[in-house]
Amino acid sequence: MKIALLADLHLPDSERSVKEEVLDWALATAKRLHADRIVGAGDLTATGSAVSAKRLRSKLIATGIPYLLTPGNAEMRSPVDRAKVAELLATPVEAEGIVLLDTSRSRLSEPARALLAKSSPAGVLAVTHCPPDIWPEEDRALLEKAFRSGRICKLIAGHWHIDGSFERLELVRGLDPDKASGGAPELVIFDGGERENIVLEDADPRSWPREEREAFCDRLGCSGMKEPVGVLKRGSEAGMKVFELRFTSPDRMDEPALLRALGEWRARGGVVLSLHLPDLSWRDGEIHGAAEFREAVRMALDLGCSHVTWHVPRVAIADFESACDALLDAAESPVRRLLAAGISIGIENLHIVPGESVDARNFGCTPDECREWIELLRWRLDCCSRIGFNFDLGHARNNGPLANLFTISDWYEELGDEINGFHLHQVVKRPDGTLCNHMPLVKPFGSLISLASLFLGWRRGTVNPAPMFLEIRDGDPVESMCRLRAALQP
Repeated sequence: MKIALLADLHLPDSERSVKEEVLDWALATAKRLHADRIVGAGDLTATGSAVSAKRLRSKLIATGIPYLLTPGNAEMRSPVDRAKVAELLATPVEAEGIVLLDTSRSRLSEPARALLAKSSPAGVLAVTHCPPDIWPEEDRALLEKAFRSGRICKLIAGHWHIDGSFERLELVRGLDPDKASGGAPELVIFDGGERENIVLEDADPRSWPREEREAFCDRLGCSGMKEPVGVLKRGSEAGMKVFELRFTSPDRMDEPALLRALGEWRARGGVVLSLHLPDLSWRDGEIHGAAEFREAVRMALDLGCSHVTWHVPRVAIADFESACDALLDAAESPVRRLLAAGISIGIENLHIVPGESVDARNFGCTPDECREWIELLRWRLDCCSRIGFNFDLGHARNNGPLANLFTISDWYEELGDEINGFHLHQVVKRPDGTLCNHMPLVKPFGSLISLASLFLGWRRGTVNPAPMFLEIRDGDPVESMCRLRAALQP
């Protein structure tokens, strides 16, 4: 029997996400390869909503291929829709040579335990969502017993978004272009015990024509967060064409060594110079940071920048409406100077920090909030063409509970045509479980930041091909740039 395995798609409610294209590609591939059965290993929806579950079921039915599904933890995320989703995605848990084990709560459900305990038939392929390394000990013991008895010959699991082949276990990285680690989204075919990984090639620049790949790499540069002079010098030697300074103080920005390094970088082909402006904020009923903001704008003009990035003002979400006019007043004159000089402005998304709640956080952590500030600036300044969105992927990934509601693909869907710049960095998990931003990004398909959705949107034209700045705090951004470029070569 030829089985097409789907895992970890995280399909949102919207039909305009690149994940929709990934799903359509996977189902069309299953049909093209004449799969006998489609098997879903869980987390095929993003938040366990009935909207996405209904659309998923309709597309599965339309293939004409029999399908089996087992839920993942994502299918449990909506208490309101949980029962309806279970009904929409319900299938038999056994078929010829296959059993489905429900581990949506990181353990075997009672029906799954009963399935493992059955004595026949033998040599069955088991499919689940969570791999056994996170099951309770007693559940792992049941699985071991099923292996020893010959009831189960192999277990297939997703959840970790990585590939792996072991004597008894097959891990699949799945279909999510935001999370697929180690490679682009893949459909896995199991045929007579043999595994074949079929990759969505448009989500991997190594399969692109050389001209497209080089155009992408030309727009990949660095941010000089810590040592701008050193980054400029090393970046120039590596052929870096885009660079971003971070404003610190007028004295630091006027250093002769920095000005010389900028001149040398331009002489060697530097094209886009950006300045990351300091924040405006609202605290205790007052504007803070206005003087620094004005000084940074003056510096951007003096340095001949073509681009600036600027966070959405730091104001509590509950205070934004009352503070909005004052923030616009503080920004208006300096921003007019930038626009008059032909400088583009990228408004950057914020993120929830550890300890903050969704209701007590800064404004600017969702696509709608970023768009609102962009539109307010455009209205006040009567300018649409040079005020856009600077997308920080790490901020979207490390965004507390909002990270699941607004995935990286969702940001592309909502604001992809407004993007005029990117901040790229890897996000890593600390020992205490919290996430840390601005780490080296040296692989295109990392464990928490995978660039597959960026590649796919870039290739499809749904994401603007804008300058990308590797914003690395702990490590050398030039090394990240060189290693990432090398990893994109076939």
